[in-house]
Order: sequence, then C-alpha cells, then structure tokens
Amino acid sequence: MNNRAQPVKVIHMAPLSTGGISKLTVTIHKFMNPKRVQFDYLVFRNHKEFLEDEIIALGGKKQIVNTVGMKNKLLKCVKKIIMMRQLFQKEKYDVVHVDASTPFDVIVAISAKLAGVKTIIMHSHNDGFQKEIPLRDVFMGLYKKIMLFTVTDYFAISESAANFMFPKEIIKNKSYKTIRNGINVSEYLFSEKDREKARDELGVNEKFVVGHIGRFVYQKNHEFIIDVFEALYQKHPNTMLLLIGEGALMDDMKDRAKKKGLDNHICFYGVTHDIRRMLLAMDVFIFPSHFEGLGIAAIEAQATGLPICCADTIVEEVNITECFYRVHGWDKNQWAEELWKRIDSNGRRSYESEVVKAGYDVKAVANELEEFYLSRK
Repeated sequence: MNNRAQPVKVIHMAPLSTGGISKLTVTIHKFMNPKRVQFDYLVFRNHKEFLEDEIIALGGKKQIVNTVGMKNKLLKCVKKIIMMRQLFQKEKYDVVHVDASTPFDVIVAISAKLAGVKTIIMHSHNDGFQKEIPLRDVFMGLYKKIMLFTVTDYFAISESAANFMFPKEIIKNKSYKTIRNGINVSEYLFSEKDREKARDELGVNEKFVVGHIGRFVYQKNHEFIIDVFEALYQKHPNTMLLLIGEGALMDDMKDRAKKKGLDNHICFYGVTHDIRRMLLAMDVFIFPSHFEGLGIAAIEAQATGLPICCADTIVEEVNITECFYRVHGWDKNQWAEELWKRIDSNGRRSYESEVVKAGYDVKAVANELEEFYLSRK
C-alpha cells in the first residue's frame, strides 16, 4: 500500500482520438483510484480530441507538444524530444507510459530518460506498420537498441506485438509483461430489447447487417471489406454494410462504394461513443485487418455475442468465445459465404464470464497497473 500524500503522476502517450489505444487507456483511467494515481495524456497537436472531455472529467490533463507545422522531419524529431523533456521535468512525472504503435515511439522514452524519469514503460499495442517509410524503417533496429538504454519496463498486448516492438534480448529473455486490452464487460451485455431498439433507430430492421468498427486507415483494410460486401450483396441484396469510424481514407472508401454502385447500401456512420448500440444492431462483424497487435473491437464484439469473422492476421489471443470464426486467405467470395453462414442470431447472448476468464476485464487490468505504478515509487 502506498501512503504518500500525493498520487503517483503518470503520463500516457495516447492521442485521445477514436483509436483502440486511446479508448483502452481512458477506460483504464476510469477505474484508477485518483488518490493513488494521476493520469495525464501526451498529444502532438493542438486540436480538440474525441476523448478530451472524458479525461478532463476524470481529473486528467491534456499535455500538448505541438510540432505539426514543422516540415523538416529531423528537426521535428529533435524539437519533440526537447519539448517533451521540458514537459516531463516541469511536471515531475513519476512514470512515462509510452503507448507505442512503432519502435520509433522510443523518442518519448529518450525524452523521459533525459528528464530523469525513473520509470519508463514501452507498451506495444501493434504488430505491423501502417505504411512503409524507408527512412524510418531502415532505423528500426537502432530504435530497438536505444530501448535497452532508455526503457525500464516492457508491456505488450500480445506475443505478436512484443515480437514486433521489442529488442531481441527482451524477447529472448521474456523480459516483458503481457497486459491485456481490457474492456468494461458490463457495458457490452446483450439485450434483445436493446438490439431491437438499435436496429429500429438505424432503420435496419429488415436487413442483414455486416459491421465493422475501425479507423479508415490502411491497417483496417476497408478496401477488402467493401469488396467482400460487394460479393455478398450480389447474392443477397437484403444486406447492408455498417462502417463505424473516421480517418484519412474515408473519402476514398466512399468513392469506392459509389463506383461499385453500393453507396446506398453502405452506411458510413462516423464516430460514436455508444459502441455497444452499434454492435447490437449488427448481425456479423468483419475483421480483415492487414495487422493487429490484438484488436479490442474483436473482444467487444464477442462480449455482446456477435459472430466475428477474422483474418489470419488477427492474433489467436482474440479467440476467446464460440463467436470467433477464422477465415483463411483473401478470397472475397469465400469471405462473403462465411459472413452469410453467421446470419442466424437466435440464441445470441452475452459472453461476460468468458471475457473475464480470458483476462480481458478492464477492472482487473486497471488494478494490475495501479499496483505496478505504486510499486515503482
């Protein structure tokens, strides 16, 4: 038990956007004891964020290191490091928690090390690159080596995420801790009444709804999702595709849908805080990401009893209920057939106990992290 008068000060590098990393961190924040642990968030732009109001209500701060206007990438990197070091020193953080998507995020650890932060966590949330960037990618080995001199603790959401992010020495010695992508399971319970209400509000009562939740970025593979839906729609016209999210490729996907004549059968819903409502309205979830460190949307979908068809790229740690179905390869017609097989929603139920048993209860994750933070002071 930590009896210090002031809480442990932790800053997360999390963008507070609609992505899984931000959602996970803020959900964990909700279950932290504010008298023991204070969460702040490091962002790299001066912009109103999707989850900003939530973290402020929880007592957190949005700490801005804004380098958006800088064109020179090298100077931008150096400026980031300098500004982060100044921030960490000024605020006297006990822990810098780097919620990393690529090894390049080690620059946050470098800044923390220069600022004299005692506990620096590299937390791998991904197992692949959004896109190839030659100048960045050639230095991946170097970034991982730098971790050995700057990072004190290594967390990963899956074995695949650890292998992608960490130095060979850390992997070989298994010197990392697996921290599950927890969800607040009680918020994802199935209700037939709520499902009927959601489908009525969305106007999809008579439709077979294929759904997906994810940012419109290369990683999520929306091109393939639309191609699969096209194959499904050609055989079963009484279907629609519900896409939840926003992102840089959204307009491109709208154009793709229009060119295929599917724009009236695909709903680009945008972002929402009510993910459960969307999941209840769906009949099946499609998850063909190019890569995923884990894929928290897959856990949320299974919690509501929603069948989910996952590509070979989705890690096995996500396979926790009988709602999980693996689809091998990238044949759009095969995917369409697999989706149609899952049309029967009779007997759909909540999978609360299965999700908790698999270690994805965010309350347990929050307790584990809280004790870790306190032990490092």
